[in-house]
Amino acid sequence: MPQLEDVREWIDQHVPELVAAHGLPALSLAIGAGEEVVTWAGGTLSLATGVEATPDSVFQIGSVTKVFTTTLVMQLVDEGLLDLDATVREVLPTFRVADATASGRVTIRQLLSHTSGFEGDVFIDTGPGDDCLERYVEILAATPQLFTPGEMFSYNNAGFSTLGRIIEVLRGEPYDRVLRRRLLDPLGLRHAGVNAAESILHRAAVGHLGDGAGALAPTSVWAMERSGSPAGSALAMSAADLLSFGRMHVYAGVARHGAAQGRRVLSPAGI
Repeated sequence: MPQLEDVREWIDQHVPELVAAHGLPALSLAIGAGEEVVTWAGGTLSLATGVEATPDSVFQIGSVTKVFTTTLVMQLVDEGLLDLDATVREVLPTFRVADATASGRVTIRQLLSHTSGFEGDVFIDTGPGDDCLERYVEILAATPQLFTPGEMFSYNNAGFSTLGRIIEVLRGEPYDRVLRRRLLDPLGLRHAGVNAAESILHRAAVGHLGDGAGALAPTSVWAMERSGSPAGSALAMSAADLLSFGRMHVYAGVARHGAAQGRRVLSPAGI
């Protein structure tokens, strides 16, 4: 197995060439082995501003956010506030999709494992307010059922927004505040933002799109709708902070980062 010094040398020799060869605006890396970490960043966070990417720059992490949402759910299980095999309606009595029978059968575990069976690509903006997930779950009443709950796998973003609403109801505050209070702050993730308002306080990467002729330009919208936050529409962080979150899972629920080192955020069973 290569030593991290070898990894650093390989990165310095080859990654800048790869970034240039593939036309990436920016790239950030964090690689861990044992207690050691190697970070690297290069390129430009926005071609419109020319701001340089650094290792503490924040990038949206997309659907990796689902692992954060799952961790918040498992904290509720640890505390005895939630049963994975309970139906969604036991927490959200008004929950329903287009199929009445399936509406009463879908469980928390099925939402987590993408086996609930209802259509998952429901990208509807229900506004920026704290009621966005409550309103989003109401909209799911018209969502078609693709198969019987538990029968098979079908990737489901809408299911994770539903989980976000469950977290809100059981914690008594909006999802993104729970995310910060229960995970980001306890883990000492200081280069992270739950939304654009937080992320702009850091060196934040902007998405880029091609024009069909090979040229790139920044997107006109930084993040997707707030109702998609539990599924991955907004959370941004540095590569090193994301690595710290992953290490918490490797170390059975205990933080391994800075001042947070040794703090338990999830039980071994929860992991």
